[in-house]
Amino acid sequence: MQRFTDLLLQYHDKFEQLGWFGAFAYSFGIVLLQIIGIPLSPAAIGAGGIFGFWKGFVAITLGTNTGAAVNFLIARHLARRTVHRWLGHHEKFRLIDTAVGREGWKIIALLRLCPIPFGFANYAYGLTSIAFWPYLFATFIAIIPANCFFVWLGVSAHQGLAAATGAQHAKHPGEYVFLAVGLVAAFLALRHITKLARAAVAKAETPAEPSGLN
Repeated sequence: MQRFTDLLLQYHDKFEQLGWFGAFAYSFGIVLLQIIGIPLSPAAIGAGGIFGFWKGFVAITLGTNTGAAVNFLIARHLARRTVHRWLGHHEKFRLIDTAVGREGWKIIALLRLCPIPFGFANYAYGLTSIAFWPYLFATFIAIIPANCFFVWLGVSAHQGLAAATGAQHAKHPGEYVFLAVGLVAAFLALRHITKLARAAVAKAETPAEPSGLN
């Protein structure tokens, strides 16, 4: 555990010396993770731990949006047949495709709030009928809450490790209480938003009933 803690603090110091160049390099790494489909939550937490809140938020937001654009364009133009062989036979994809066709960017935004693997979802959205810019706009807006939460989690973890190892002065107990309450509140809010998004997506995926008029 001590070695792990020392490693985290060491990476924090190295990236801190690089300034914004380090943040942009981290964003590039996030793009690569999305291309191969690796979950991004640990990377978002790491961004907060390494860069702090604002720089970490910029790094993860730039990386996730750029990766979302790259995956979408790969599926739309470069490897459409291959991606369709992976995903086209899934019933869930057909339902999502129908919902996106009916509701457009709003469904993309809601789906971003659901626990769907980010990288693979980007490929799937490239096969739908949505245009590129509405897709990217919906992605940018909808991933802000989750990015804020995970980056904040990383910041809190780093501060706790730094205080535990003596690399940073321990905070007043009241600050830890405030931080813990804030994290719990953010988690509950994100969970509630996710439930609402799931319900809205399920409703949009339901086939429209005939009007009864001939």
